[in-house]
Amino acid sequence: MMIDLVKCGNKIAALRKERGYTGEELAERLHVSPQAVSKWENAKCLPETAILPSLAEILDCSIDSLLCPQEFFILEAVYTDGQTMIQVTRLVNDMVRGNMLNIYVNAPFIGASIESDRLKILTVKFQTPKGIYYAYALQNENLILDKESVCFACDKPFQFIGAYYGNEKEYSSAMQKMEHYDYFKWDEIAVNHENFPSNTSSDDTEYLTLIYLNAEGIHTLSCPENKKIYYGNHRTQLLLRDDSKCILKNVIRLSFGEGMECSWAGALYGALKYMGEVCTYHYIMGISGACYRICFTDVWDYSCTDALVAFDYATPLYKAVGYSFRTVERLEKQERKAERLAIMEDIQRGKPVLAINLRIAPEWGIITGYTDNGNRFLCRTYFDKDVFDVLEQKDCQNSEDKQVVFDENEGYLFNDYWPFIIMHFGEKVDVPSPRDTLKNSLALLVSSFNTGECRGYHQGKEAYRAWIKGLLKEDDFRIESDRENVLRRLSVNDSMLCNLLDSRHAAASYLRTSIYLTTENESVYLAKIAENCQAISDMVYAFREKVRNSSTCATDYNTVNAFVVSTPDLREEQVNMLEAALALDEESCRLAELILKRG
Repeated sequence: MMIDLVKCGNKIAALRKERGYTGEELAERLHVSPQAVSKWENAKCLPETAILPSLAEILDCSIDSLLCPQEFFILEAVYTDGQTMIQVTRLVNDMVRGNMLNIYVNAPFIGASIESDRLKILTVKFQTPKGIYYAYALQNENLILDKESVCFACDKPFQFIGAYYGNEKEYSSAMQKMEHYDYFKWDEIAVNHENFPSNTSSDDTEYLTLIYLNAEGIHTLSCPENKKIYYGNHRTQLLLRDDSKCILKNVIRLSFGEGMECSWAGALYGALKYMGEVCTYHYIMGISGACYRICFTDVWDYSCTDALVAFDYATPLYKAVGYSFRTVERLEKQERKAERLAIMEDIQRGKPVLAINLRIAPEWGIITGYTDNGNRFLCRTYFDKDVFDVLEQKDCQNSEDKQVVFDENEGYLFNDYWPFIIMHFGEKVDVPSPRDTLKNSLALLVSSFNTGECRGYHQGKEAYRAWIKGLLKEDDFRIESDRENVLRRLSVNDSMLCNLLDSRHAAASYLRTSIYLTTENESVYLAKIAENCQAISDMVYAFREKVRNSSTCATDYNTVNAFVVSTPDLREEQVNMLEAALALDEESCRLAELILKRG
């Protein structure tokens, strides 16, 4: 039989994507070049005979189905009771005969057994010349499909395709009930005999079994009576309500040194990304105005690097991304119970919660879940990297700690402290136009630059001047007389430099991508502001690199986990750099005012 290179290549490509591999990843697993995989998929050649067994194993199919693909084939098949899932893809694919599948769904025929009294279901994802479709069959039913079958397609964000109430002994359709409840957009559905009347002959536990489609494919969920199901991820997912534990999966990791040095904006980026909002860290910094911030306190405290310590960047941010928000600050112990319940409710609704001082030190992070009825929070913070680095070392691969962190808690760490500021996402609100958002960002540049002292923190141009004044106090940097405080000032100084570099780089990025929102004359001004911001970022970067390579730093102060300005000459150079940065920010402020006056 002649092997059809095109059909074979298409089959390999389809199964590779279905299994979640890139071409490079598949090549790496097979110890071949990415070009080889590309040639297979583009019908240039066939895989070598020696590679076929490994390729078939990775793609979970038979060698015959790869070399002689039919026009109808199974991409994925799952035997499930809505709780336990058993992959049976290869077995079901081997039952395809002449572009047709005819299978009787029961445990002996499937070759898989699930020990429960729940309704058993076979779900399949299959491909035909017409596209990719989904189908399912209940226990003791026949599933018949061929290359003309279209069945269900993922053409909506969310769609019920099956609903049943009962157990494997006796059940009835609940589709009409689910369509009725879905019409009212309930956030959660109580599975009880009022909402889903029980069969009079049943004394056993009954279940609501739901089959639905979303962008990720076909899903089955089984909820026992007297429990609840709730909608998550913007009503595109169904989840079992477990009041003792709820964890949001796949919130991004946070870390310093990854181009997101503002922990507040970084935490917001992680939360918004999880909720499906299209944004970047630089965009969040830009629309909030935090990209223009500079703050200094005469006591040289790390808190001056916190985005919200002295100026409200939160209100414009939430307005620009289209959410109301609520902030809770410094609760007394007797007030924590109500707030704990509020955090749990947000998590249950698929909304991460921002908080400061979750682990190690007061930086912003994300509450990503809870366990033990809300007595323990799970989180992402900027201090997680060291823990994960240790756990991911080869000698920790099978450790008990690693299993707890990575498996039971979805890769999150427990919080150490009750946070002193908590920020909740509220309801969706109207989003301003991109031009209005840009204008508001420029207005924040002007207002934050010209604002006065707040709670002992200098801001804007006053912060530059106070920072310069502090660097010129020679007695404050005599290591021999006050080593501990000098090292603290040097470390705070570098944190501030790092934040200045990061914020102005973010400003330049945001403004460059926003030039299309301006008129021809305005675009000249905006481009110059972006240029000024990038110049400040570049100056700070060059200076920190010089300090990093300073022999004095390497020998005299190598106990400090920071770059230090260790000599009067270097401090004088930093003063000159800050004066130049102040002049550039002053010019940017004037240009922003010109744009704002034009309306």
